Amino acid sequence: MTSLAEPQTSIARAFHIERQDDLAILWFDLPGEKVNKFSSWVMQEFASLVDDFERSRDIQRIIVASGKPTIFIAGADVSEFTKATTPEQAKEYTRFGQQALHRFSKLPQVKVAAINGACLGGGCELALSCDWRVMSDDPKAKIGLPEVNLGIFPAWGGTTKLPRLVGLPAALDIVLNGKQLDGRRAKKIGLVDDVVERGILLDVARRFSERGKRKGGTRTKFFVDGNPATRKFIFNKARKAVLDKTHGQYPAPLKAIDVMEYGMSAGVERGLAREVDDVVPLIMGDVAQNLVRLFFLMEESKKDRIAATPRNVDYVGVLGAGIMGGGIAQIVADKIDASVRMRDINWNALAGGLRAASKIWKKKVDRRRMTKGEMQRKLSRITTTTDWTGFPRADVVIEAVVENVGIKRQVLKEFEAIAKDGAIFATNTSTIPITEIAKEADKPENVVGMHFFNPVDRMPLVEVIRGKRTSDVAAVTVANLARKLGKTVVYCNDGPGFVVNRILGPYMNEAGFLLEEGNTIDSLDKAMTDFGMPMGPMALLDEVGIDVAAKVAVILTEAFGNRMTKSAVVEKLYADGRHGKKNGKGLYVYKDGKREGPDGSVYKVLGISSPKAANARIASERMLLAMINEAALILDEKIVASAPELDLAMIMGTGFPPFRGGLLRYADSLGLKYIFARLDELATSVGPRFKASEPLQRLVERDGKFYEAYGR
Repeated sequence: MTSLAEPQTSIARAFHIERQDDLAILWFDLPGEKVNKFSSWVMQEFASLVDDFERSRDIQRIIVASGKPTIFIAGADVSEFTKATTPEQAKEYTRFGQQALHRFSKLPQVKVAAINGACLGGGCELALSCDWRVMSDDPKAKIGLPEVNLGIFPAWGGTTKLPRLVGLPAALDIVLNGKQLDGRRAKKIGLVDDVVERGILLDVARRFSERGKRKGGTRTKFFVDGNPATRKFIFNKARKAVLDKTHGQYPAPLKAIDVMEYGMSAGVERGLAREVDDVVPLIMGDVAQNLVRLFFLMEESKKDRIAATPRNVDYVGVLGAGIMGGGIAQIVADKIDASVRMRDINWNALAGGLRAASKIWKKKVDRRRMTKGEMQRKLSRITTTTDWTGFPRADVVIEAVVENVGIKRQVLKEFEAIAKDGAIFATNTSTIPITEIAKEADKPENVVGMHFFNPVDRMPLVEVIRGKRTSDVAAVTVANLARKLGKTVVYCNDGPGFVVNRILGPYMNEAGFLLEEGNTIDSLDKAMTDFGMPMGPMALLDEVGIDVAAKVAVILTEAFGNRMTKSAVVEKLYADGRHGKKNGKGLYVYKDGKREGPDGSVYKVLGISSPKAANARIASERMLLAMINEAALILDEKIVASAPELDLAMIMGTGFPPFRGGLLRYADSLGLKYIFARLDELATSVGPRFKASEPLQRLVERDGKFYEAYGR
């Protein structure tokens, strides 16, 4: 590496230095990569640069900048988290990176971070090591510490130093929730000093470098930072909030609180040492390992394995203006620069669809995530009709009408009569095979499944389903569109229920049988939320809609026969006029649209005289084993390509606890021999629906695992 004293540009492997008198611009531009990230060798190079800066006498100012157009620094190289095989290796890796950044923070030069794009994790911790931070107003510019999403906490100085800059409440919010802030919000809490137009970012950074070293740093007053009693109150409140949210299943947020509390009283140096000591067990633990695997699954899902070129999508049609149709129209208008045409059979329905879309945007306006003007511009992209005007222009039409194959075939026939050449018909069916919907189509190659989950704006999964004659181009175009909408894509082959709903069927059905046996509504839900599900099966039934579940149950029973023999719960509740949350009448009582306690009258409807609390272990096991047994069949039938993709679908589509790694990762951890034995016992004691599937039996016979037999 050439000397920093040279007034020319000197090239290093990941960094190069541009000299301008007493100013050094440290450019980070990782060769051959789309993003800048701190791998071990990059951090070693950075540490060497810090050595040079410590020796330099003629450099008085340093600006850290990125050579990538929309990335400052994405953080540490996540792949290295899984490479540490011993606690000692994990400790050395963490300490080295932390101390390199800490030494940088103590350099005598004035340091400015010129943040042009994503500044996350280790990138944010580098920015915290600077005296000043200037950020671009580009929408892709975000700053934050998302480490808890990987089962760890910021241990390169973030947990110790952030509260000293922005105060405890703001620091806890960022660290414990893995938040990423845009420039405006970051400036509001003091995380960055200015937010400017991208074109003048470096000029403004230069001006900040002329201000000299920052004096002080914390924005909070003495009665918060300096008062031990107030600090204790804040930390205890944070612990309670974390436990309420995670049920103690995620150790990283609680450890972060411990480290932050210690660092605030013991000082920076001791706080940094505690960061290293406490993060190592997390790095080596199962939760972090599972969350890192999930991270890579999500990254892999962004790549398309089908070798076809997606068509451009500039105009999207939406058929149906119900909850799903309105949600789909909203997210298309919100996320991509496309016109949206929404059709329904009457204007009242269309008005309801527009209200549903407006409601989502209004929440953003109320939270100051969007201006009223931006909301109106996006809303104006959605136009409505009760006929087919506008639809001949559509590149993709997303059908979200009722779950009835006859009606879906009819709207497909009508669309094909006016569609332009190559237009794609993407059906949002949740259970009906795509091949059945396309059975009478003129161009079945243009028919594909695009299954969103409710609520559309919040649920991250889209199942892209290929019928027997769906073309590669149609599948890839719809998958590409879904990714632009910010969704995680899992490809499925055709079959009733596809992946998520086919697995949810036995799960919800078993919950129904357990309820019929006299177990209470809330105890069944608690059994699964304690396991880690975001909501229990009874609450989920209300959320999905009892009317919808009744139709799904019929389809799955017709398709799979005795294995899907349904409990009487859904049928009886539906006959009683209960649709769930949507009509305020379900298994729970609702007030102003919010779920309260269980509805005691449900037991009378079901003929249950003396409901009792369920045995949580037995109840949760029955529901989980029903899912695992069905998942084995799905893999064997090649409905989904691999066990990891099935797990990704279940995590993103149902909220199956990520810390457990997914349904099949969890099954492998239990051991398939144990699962087979329990299914055999339950088939005898409870019913033949628990008979182990043939694919599961074959795996047990050869002492296999799902991830070995059906891995990538």
